[in-house]
Amino acid sequence: MTRPSGQEHPRRSSRVLMALPLTVSGQTSDGAHISGDAETVMVNRHGARIRSMVGLEPQMELRVSLLAPYKWRAARVIWANPGRNEYGIELYRAENFWGVHFPPDDWESNLPPVVVFKEPSRPWLKNVALESERLEIRIPKTGVQVTLRGQADSDPFQAQGVLIPLGEHHGVMLVGQLAGLGSGVGVIFSKTVIEDATIAAIAHCREEDCWRIWLHFVRQLRIT
Repeated sequence: MTRPSGQEHPRRSSRVLMALPLTVSGQTSDGAHISGDAETVMVNRHGARIRSMVGLEPQMELRVSLLAPYKWRAARVIWANPGRNEYGIELYRAENFWGVHFPPDDWESNLPPVVVFKEPSRPWLKNVALESERLEIRIPKTGVQVTLRGQADSDPFQAQGVLIPLGEHHGVMLVGQLAGLGSGVGVIFSKTVIEDATIAAIAHCREEDCWRIWLHFVRQLRIT
């Protein structure tokens, strides 16, 4: 894989896994004009990782066109992995060119360390009738052990991990198995408490070789 000289570009905005059809065109270092189909793998406000049917070169200037709805922007190639036909591109102006919902830029930063969670002795975990009347979900600021259940493509999946609350309606956790962006999941807090949530963002955690997902809850989270 070829990357620009100097330090690698830091991640400057939240990333979202999304496949969007594109066309890319530009001029190679030997003056040849190239044009072909591509698709995004992961996008953010500053650019994207794309998979291209035509070979691209680092520092190459591109015209990147979305097909539906049609619009285009100028960009440049900042890294290349020709063996996988994958390339990193950077837009010349940061914007939501892709037309998708992005989580807050700091949703992955300043997370508390993962702790061993001990089931607290609290009425809201024991009495589902009382819990159903509440307007909020209480979660310790250090996180709570939960189980996710949902569909990955057409197959059911289940994952366990520590849910860290981030704001009034959002939480983040690491999972080994992945459901798609926008998928609805059931978040199981206990035998009597199950909450509905939506996977709003996904990022790959290379250090742990797993996925960090950002969940949106309909009901408000109350950090205790």
